[in-house]
Amino acid sequence: MTKEQRQPREREDMKKMILQAAALLIAKDGIEKLSIRKIAERIEYSPGIIYHYFQGKDEIVVRYLQQKYTDMVAGLQSVQRKVEHELPAETLLRQSLEQMIKMTLSTGVEYRNVMLNDTPAVLNYTAVLFKGAAQERKAIGMLCQCLSRFESKALREESSIELTAQVIWSAAFGLIMRLIVEKDLPEEQVEVLTSCYLDSMVAIAIR
Repeated sequence: MTKEQRQPREREDMKKMILQAAALLIAKDGIEKLSIRKIAERIEYSPGIIYHYFQGKDEIVVRYLQQKYTDMVAGLQSVQRKVEHELPAETLLRQSLEQMIKMTLSTGVEYRNVMLNDTPAVLNYTAVLFKGAAQERKAIGMLCQCLSRFESKALREESSIELTAQVIWSAAFGLIMRLIVEKDLPEEQVEVLTSCYLDSMVAIAIR
């Protein structure tokens, strides 16, 4: 392999190392305390080297958040594939939402970091309340697929399905955020809250 062939690969490897170091630091101390100096210390390079690969801390944070969101959506797709085989619409919706809640709770602070970030570059991935979100956001699109299997009169139009999906997703988001913040709740209470949420969302779908 020539030097010219090695350089792009080496550059990508260095970017990955920087992002991995940033992810570890964010998981430990949070986004607010992340700094170029800390990343440099972690990878044992001078801070100036990092600026050869990223414009600064903000770009690194955005790249981190984008990747985390992409990973989350991939996880949701994997979950839905496991539960969707020939299940009744109500069971599919319930199990999909339940698995989504469990998966996102397992990521804890990382989920909160991603979904509460209002940086335009991150919102390009995470915004879900705009008209047409079902076509542009995989998470909402998957939920719409679940809802399209119901025979509800209220879900006969695509626009109604999308709006319902957005409301259901937002309700899940609110519950997940509170469960992350109130992290010391007994497991029994978490299960009761989750079950009540699932019952309510199924009721919305079959109305």
